[in-house]
This record gives sequence, structure tokens and C-alpha cells, in this order.
Amino acid sequence: MPMQSGDGSATPFAASSTPASPTSSTAASIILVGGGKAQLSEPAAARDLYVSPLFARRRARAEASGVPWFVVSGRWGLLAPDDVLAPHSFSLAQQTVNYQRAWGRFVAEQLCLVSSIGRGDVVEIFASAAYATALTSPIEYLGARVRRVAVDAGSSTDNAC
Repeated sequence: MPMQSGDGSATPFAASSTPASPTSSTAASIILVGGGKAQLSEPAAARDLYVSPLFARRRARAEASGVPWFVVSGRWGLLAPDDVLAPHSFSLAQQTVNYQRAWGRFVAEQLCLVSSIGRGDVVEIFASAAYATALTSPIEYLGARVRRVAVDAGSSTDNAC
């Protein structure tokens, strides 16, 4: 993975020291929706496999936004909504911190393959704290801002670069 020139960092995904602002008027460039434990019993498109009411609300908000959105799975990483996968039992939150960090970098790399994410972009994350924590630093390293959105409460946290 390339390092940013002149950043002086020995670890490209060190935690961000930029203060968070409570709100932002910048529109999202990409939305990442966390999967979930409640799933259909047979293979389905990622948008349909997860069946919890929370996932349904997150999906509806992502679809209504009109911007590209993806499902993030602790097992498979970044999934297009139409990607078909089988039901699975895997919890990112139950994995080691090293796994979670590696997973976050993996998903950021996958994002680079499907989008020209970078400075000026805003990535909204509709997912649990484990997902948001693992994804924030790697996405900020790409130059984008991360906004964690709590769909139920309608609140967000914007971590600017």
C-alpha cells in the first residue's frame, strides 16, 4: 500500500488526531452499511441477505441518498448490494484488534478498486462501533472524511481529515 508522501508516519493507519465536528453539510460520496446477524437461510444478494429491522432502515436510507452504497461484512469485506453470498455466522466485534485493523485496511483497499475515493470525499458509515473504528483510520488515510451515522437516532459524527 502506498504511503502518502511527506507524511512522516511509520504506520500509515495510525489513529487520526483530527477533532470531530458534530455535524457536516457535506453530502456523502459513498455509504457503507454494516451487515448483521439476522440473515435469510439461503444465499441472496447482500442487500437482501440481511433481514434485521436496523439493516432495513440503514439500507433504505442508503438507497434514498442516491449515492453509491455498499454492504460491509466482517467476513467478506466490501460487498456490492447485488453480490450474492450465503448466510454466515461471523462477528467482527469478536475478532482480535489485529484482525479488525487488517480488515479495515482490506475494506479501504477494496474501496479503492471500486471508487476513486480521496480528498474531498465523505464516506458515511451506517454500522456498529466495531466497524466504524476499524474503517475510520484507513479511509481517512485515503484522504476522505468519515461520518458515522446512527440511523435510528438520526445523529452523526464527522471525523474530518
